[in-house]
Parts: sequence; C-alpha cells; structure tokens
Amino acid sequence: MDAVSATPVADEVNGILRKHMAEAFSGDALDAVKEQFKNEHIVPLRGFCPPELLEAMRAEAFGIMDEHGVDRKFSFAITDNSPRQMTTVGQPVIREHGPLIDALYFSESVKDLLSEVVGEEVHTCPYAGEHYVISRLGKSGDTHGWHWDDYTYGFILVLQAPEYRDGGFVQAVPHTSWDKENPDVHGALLKSQVRSYHLEAGDAYIVKTDTTMHRVYPIRGETTRTIVNMTWANNADLTRNITHETNDLLFGGTGDTTAVGA
Repeated sequence: MDAVSATPVADEVNGILRKHMAEAFSGDALDAVKEQFKNEHIVPLRGFCPPELLEAMRAEAFGIMDEHGVDRKFSFAITDNSPRQMTTVGQPVIREHGPLIDALYFSESVKDLLSEVVGEEVHTCPYAGEHYVISRLGKSGDTHGWHWDDYTYGFILVLQAPEYRDGGFVQAVPHTSWDKENPDVHGALLKSQVRSYHLEAGDAYIVKTDTTMHRVYPIRGETTRTIVNMTWANNADLTRNITHETNDLLFGGTGDTTAVGA
C-alpha cells in the first residue's frame, strides 16, 4: 500500500485487520494473550498492525501531529500531581484529518478482538473526545505520568518508539484504584508490583485503565515516542456518570478548548 497516494477507506482497513488478526491472534497465540491480560490487566499485542497499514497510519498521524500538535505541560492534583509533558492532538482534529485512525477505532475486527481478550463486550466510548487522541514524547524528560483513566479499557497503537535505554516504555500497576478526592500514587506503588513493557512500532497494547495505574517512563536524549490512544467502555461504563477533566485539558475534549492551557 502506498502510504501517500492510497488511503484505505474504512472497509479496506477492516479487511486488512481482519485478515491479519486471523493469522496473528488466533489459537494458542490468542489464548496466551488472554491469559496474560487476565493475570496482569495489560497485554502487548506484538505486531498488531501489518506493515502496509502501519506505514499509512504513520504518515497520517505524523502529518496531523506536525500540523496540529500542541505542547502540554501539566501536573494534575487529581492524579497526585503526576506530570504530563507531551505534544498532543485531540479527537476533533483527528476526525477531520485522520480517516485511517477513525477507521481503526470503528473497526468491527478490532472491537471483536478486544472483547475476546478482555472477556467481555466492549463499546465505543460514549464521550467522543476520548475516542482517539495522538500523543508524542519528543523532548528529553517528556512523560505521561502515573494515572488511571475513567473508562475501563484503553487500546494503544505504537507508531514510533525509542530503544528501551532511552525510556518511553510502559509501566503498569494492576489491582489499584483511583480515588479522585484522595489520589495516592505512591501508596499504590508501595502496595503492588510494577510491571514494565517495551513496545516497538506496529505493536499495540490493551490495558484495564480504571484499575491499573500506568505511565510512560520519561524519555531521554534525542528520541521520539508517538502513539494513538483509543478509549473503550464496558457495559457498566455506559450507565456511570463519568467526567473528563484530564482528557479535556490534555487533548481539548470535543473541541471546547477554553480551559486548555490553564
């Protein structure tokens, strides 16, 4: 596939993914992924994105990031003052300029795989601002600090990743909880085991984000990490009253950016 001249439509993206996932994530391979997620509440999907689609996705996402990326630097009290230092693009911009990313998020093949791995039906997020976002760590010290998320599941596609010695790997602490009134990152670290995962371009990972505290280790030196983060809900999420404070500040929510930069 020519990443510049040929942009697959949604049906083509779904077809590519369906064929690839039937080969890469079935039988014993799928069983192993399911078992790891059951035990750790996070699991890498090595080689999730086939090369011909990956190159097109990278071209699309990098173009959007270069044109529309906004530098963010926050420390959020709601997550115990953990830092966010990154460049981001939110859902409204991606929806307008990123047909491949949109097609990936709404792919039935992806939805079916996620549901199979986590052991329950997943749903597209009811809040459009969390459907998909792009983030890039591109300056030494950039990080997505320790946090939880409001909705149950996150699915992250890695488009660009540093060598592990330069940071940018994922760390997760399962079986923890987010008390927004009294967040306790350090208490969670002391009580639970921290697991670390290095991922490469084309890999993806699924994480149970509401009960798995997680972060991206700060990068160092001249290196870059670029990902597309997609949020998924379970049945219980659809009936809960969920707020979106950190998403709206980091990514602009559904387009109201009046609070961004505060």
